[in-house]
Parts: sequence; C-alpha cells; structure tokens
Amino acid sequence: MLPWSIAAISWDIDPVLFQLGKLEIRYYGLFFALTIYTGFWIWQRNALRWGHSFAFADAFLWYGVVAIVAGSRLGHCLFYEPERYLKNPIEILYIWKGGLASHGATAGLFLAVWLFARRFQTTFARVADLVTPAIAVAAGGVRIGNFFNSEIVGRPWDGPWAVIFHRHDRMMGLPEAIPRHPTQVYEVLMGLGTFGVLWLLQRMDIRRAGSGLTTGVFLICYFSARFSVEFFKEEQAEHLRDSYEKAIGGESAVLHITMGQYLSILPVLVGVGLIIAALRQSREALPGPLTDAELAAHIAAGAPAPAPPAEAIKAKPRGKK
Repeated sequence: MLPWSIAAISWDIDPVLFQLGKLEIRYYGLFFALTIYTGFWIWQRNALRWGHSFAFADAFLWYGVVAIVAGSRLGHCLFYEPERYLKNPIEILYIWKGGLASHGATAGLFLAVWLFARRFQTTFARVADLVTPAIAVAAGGVRIGNFFNSEIVGRPWDGPWAVIFHRHDRMMGLPEAIPRHPTQVYEVLMGLGTFGVLWLLQRMDIRRAGSGLTTGVFLICYFSARFSVEFFKEEQAEHLRDSYEKAIGGESAVLHITMGQYLSILPVLVGVGLIIAALRQSREALPGPLTDAELAAHIAAGAPAPAPPAEAIKAKPRGKK
C-alpha cells in the first residue's frame, strides 16, 4: 500500500476566493449563490411547463431564499448545537460564522411551499412536486462549497479516492493530517442522482404534478442516500445522539446511528406515505404538462396566468355593513 501522502489527494485550499478590504468573497458563498440560481431556473422551467406564469414562478424566489437561509441556520442551531445557541441566542444571527443544516433547509422549504400554496390558492402537493427537483440539485451543489471549506469531512479511510483535508485537521488540533472519505463529493453525487431519478419520473408521466409522487420519491431517494452517507461522515452531534439513545432505552435498544440519520428517518416515512397516496389516484385526475411546442408558445406569449377553473370561481360573501 502506498503511503498516505502519495495515495491520497492532498487538499489545503484557502476558502477565501478573494478579498476587497474587509469584505471576503468565499467559495462557499459563490457556490451557495450558484445553487440558488440553478435551483430557481429549474423551478421556473417546471412551473412554466405546467402552465403557470412568470409572476407565479418569480414570486417563489423570496420564499425559497428566506426558507433556505433561516431553515438551515435554525436547523443547525437546534439539531446540532442547542446548548451553545440557547445560552447565547444572538449568535443564531451570526450566519457568517458558519453552521447550516440541510435537514433544517428542507423543513424550511416545505413550510415555504405550504405558505406559497396558500398565497396562490393552489395545493401543497402541486408546488412541492414542481420544486423538489430544484431542491435536489441545490442540496448537492452546496456541498461543493463545503468541500472548499474543508468541512463536514468523512471518517478516516485509506481508499483510492481518499482526501487529506489539511485545513480541517489543523483546526481540530490533530498532530497529523489523515486521509478521509470525501463525503461532500458523495453528497454532490447524491443530489445529482436524485435529480436524475426525478427527471426520469416526470418524463415517464406515471402521475402528474399535484399527486405528490415526485415529492415522495424525492424524500425517499435523497434521505435514504443521506442516511447511507452518514456511515462515512464524521459525526457532528455525538453528544446529542447519546442523550437521545439514553432517553429511549440505552444504546442496546437502538442502532448506534448519527443525529443526521435520526433526522432522515421521518422524511423517508413521509415519502412512503406520499407515494402510496399518489398511486391510489388516477393518472388522469390532474392535467398534464405542456408539450415543447405549447411551452414555447406559452413563453412567447409572456406566460400569462392561467384562468381559474370554473368550479373554483365562487362569489365571496359580502361582509355586513
């Protein structure tokens, strides 16, 4: 076997892309912005293909950005370091110091979807089915930023594609940098793989947007893969995991799994429920997407808002004078 310094990929890049005075532009921020842009483009294209307007699609941008930032930050603070942030709640606002959790971002996005659906008088399942492919791409893309930050690293490993994260090991005070699983790369592939499955699912047209099938498949694919990747990742909240296991009966009562794995179980179960409910529906119960020609005409016409169905038009009761 080759020595680590030869067999493993050495990674020791400065996370700051460039600096203007006191302003730092980091790789993480760059990839975070790119994933939001890419995710929004996918969502917008999906919304237009299913007959919605540009105004409808554009309105979701702010819902999504606020949900991602607030949800991922609160998720990290409450799931991974609650003792620290409950003692100093003001530090929750210090986003520039790091600390974002994908489980929190997902929870925030689903809350945003519910609020958005209510605002535009459509169904949660309709909006969720259209946005989940974008979430899959964004969830994977942001891990590229984590890779440049040398954070959320894998467990020690001397395999053929191991990476030595020198910056991480120096910050942890380790006497020697060691090769690890590049779990950030695994999660990039996980997000892209989930997007590929959803893209094929939409092409197959088994059930249409609004049935909940796409959302259910997303939850199962992404969080099952996330559960698996956690086996190769350095644990981030071991003390919370141990406290939880003790509370429900001790280590012997459960598998010795990470906090990230515990948080992945519920989304998978919800996904199973959504798929069962979707498959009980008729495929023709919901309208299909526009064809390529219809989509081109829809965009050329400025993508006007669709007229509401006749059964949805009801006279609003007048208030008493």
